[in-house]
Amino acid sequence: TAAMIVLTALFAPLARAEHFDIVYPRLTVIDDQRALFAKAVLDLAMREAHADYTIRRSSDVMQRERALRELAAGRSINLAWVSMSARDEAMLRPVRIPIYRGLIGYRVLLIRKDRQAEFDKIDSLAQLKTLTGGQGFGWVDTGILRDAGLNIETSTYDSLFPMTEAGRIDYFPRGVVEAWTELAARGAANPDLVVERHLLLAYRSDFIFYTSKRDDALANTIETGLRAAYRDGSYKRLFDSQPDIRSALERAELARRTVIHLDNRYLSDADRDIPGEYWMVK
Repeated sequence: TAAMIVLTALFAPLARAEHFDIVYPRLTVIDDQRALFAKAVLDLAMREAHADYTIRRSSDVMQRERALRELAAGRSINLAWVSMSARDEAMLRPVRIPIYRGLIGYRVLLIRKDRQAEFDKIDSLAQLKTLTGGQGFGWVDTGILRDAGLNIETSTYDSLFPMTEAGRIDYFPRGVVEAWTELAARGAANPDLVVERHLLLAYRSDFIFYTSKRDDALANTIETGLRAAYRDGSYKRLFDSQPDIRSALERAELARRTVIHLDNRYLSDADRDIPGEYWMVK
């Protein structure tokens, strides 16, 4: 009947809904707590888009640059979430919606707990230049900090914690929503590390999802779902419900910190134009 034909036409797209087998890069040898919120945001987006998917980590640990090469080539992974960058955008397909509402660009410092008094005396970029920081190989943040004239050593993510503890570097900047979670995961191995209480480095940055340029189906699905989640308030509810994020913002006491603002020349024009509604800090 005509009614049956109409119903069949309506439900045909649902019957053909694509299954996505998502593989993301394993960035560290230990279980990475940082992935939990990004995966929760992804799950929300996929549910909002009515998409069926499975997700797992890559078998190999990959530093950022290798992960993005693998992603661009469509080899061992098909999704990553890293700091937005015009250079990466040239070879990948960005989903231009910040995952952490800009809080990745609000960076506190991991230091040895016996060095807080030294950092209490630092109130300017010029003073911070006398010390040595650490960041990961190929991170956008490494370039941002070096552009500001800071002395930055690079190593693997896993090595930067013991390097800070051993005094080979003086501080290790982390996103405000990363620092306490990371210390909790590594407390036994690195008991002398704490979050520095006085300074905050601030620049416009956040993690966004990237797919290969050839994987429009996955990128469009995530983008459609995330936009819907922002519109209906479910993203905000998810963000506000995260105990780790809430705890980090309370413990960071951002309003009491001395803020050192840095420029981020690695943003594309489209990154700079992301609407204010997607940022916690405009």
